[in-house]
Amino acid sequence: MYNSQSLVIEKEFSPLQRSARAMVFKQLQNLKHGHLTISECFDSYSSEQSFGKPSQALNGSIQVLHPDFYSRMLSGGSIAAAEAYMDGWWESVDLTVVMKIMALNLNALDDMNSKQSLLTRFAYKLGHWLNRNTQLNSKKNISAHYDLGNDLYQRFLDKNMLYSAAVYHSAEDSLEQAQINKMERLCQQLQLCADDTVIEIGTGWGGMAIYMVQTYGCHVTTTTISQEQFLYAKQQIQLAGLTDKITLLQQDYRDLDGQYDKLVSIEMIEAVGREYLPSYIQKCQALLKPGGLMAIQAITIADQRFESYSKGVDFIQKYIFPGGFLPSVSHLLQQTTQHSQLVVHDLHDIGLDYARTLKEWLHRFELAENELSKLGYDERFMRMWRYYLCYCEGGFLARRISTVHLTFRSPV
Repeated sequence: MYNSQSLVIEKEFSPLQRSARAMVFKQLQNLKHGHLTISECFDSYSSEQSFGKPSQALNGSIQVLHPDFYSRMLSGGSIAAAEAYMDGWWESVDLTVVMKIMALNLNALDDMNSKQSLLTRFAYKLGHWLNRNTQLNSKKNISAHYDLGNDLYQRFLDKNMLYSAAVYHSAEDSLEQAQINKMERLCQQLQLCADDTVIEIGTGWGGMAIYMVQTYGCHVTTTTISQEQFLYAKQQIQLAGLTDKITLLQQDYRDLDGQYDKLVSIEMIEAVGREYLPSYIQKCQALLKPGGLMAIQAITIADQRFESYSKGVDFIQKYIFPGGFLPSVSHLLQQTTQHSQLVVHDLHDIGLDYARTLKEWLHRFELAENELSKLGYDERFMRMWRYYLCYCEGGFLARRISTVHLTFRSPV
């Protein structure tokens, strides 16, 4: 016998929509961590459903604004959920909390992703495979993200334009100070001195290279394959009067030669790809003089998630970093041991620092949305970026992803 709620649902939803809604709600009954409230509001219909256990620490809410949201999510999994957000089919006043809840309940999310159609799954995997980081594709993949426009990145990064996790020493540290802390920690790990020659793989906008030279007096060779970053870094190096101390290249890491005392690479390894990780490690060792030190900052996936992550495609890989791939710490160390004679010197986790960095970036990004709109960035783009920043912050807070400083020594 139907109750009044059932009759309303039958009226407002088509049979397909009702079935998809029921299947999504069934999966959400499996939430083990946190509490999620789904409010539905479209046309004349409104309702509210709750999942998980009420939690003082972790209560998230979603407002569904389109009746096809559930069927879209079932057919395309977590990527389709992201696309639905980009299209304005749902909202959340606490998007980072929702992302953290989802990250803490990945088993439920995996079950939902398993229901996406075989054709959709094949299309995702084919797209990711086509973006694999060959030398030709690497430049295209890097350009797709880093050449979006310096005016975008200048709106939310610190004054040194560092697009990587900062290191906070105290609650009072500003983003600017925390980014200096990060650079200084890496320099300390490298034991930099004025006589050193340093190779940096991944220039960014030049902030690290300039800091190393200004602070330690060493000579830096740095490379990027992003056109926008290359031009910006070139200008900054010239303005700082450091053209005699910094050699700026626009070259793939695979084409680098020579040997250096020290090597640094900040969040570039995510653009290497699983199949190219051995050659990246071998190249790093080849670039180091005997006894040289190498410090990398790497975003990593939790060891327990590595295999399942490796077999799938996520929102970040499809929309933000084409060709991107996160190693786990264990996989990275295993590959280093197998393909080089580099020896681990130090490992330090800064994952929660990245969550705070992302929170600050999001705050600055949202303050700049009107400016970005005037610069030509449309609403869907800005919703995609808001989702991206919250998605990552939630992942770091849930410790499903992290960031590490790894220091290696080359054999004597």
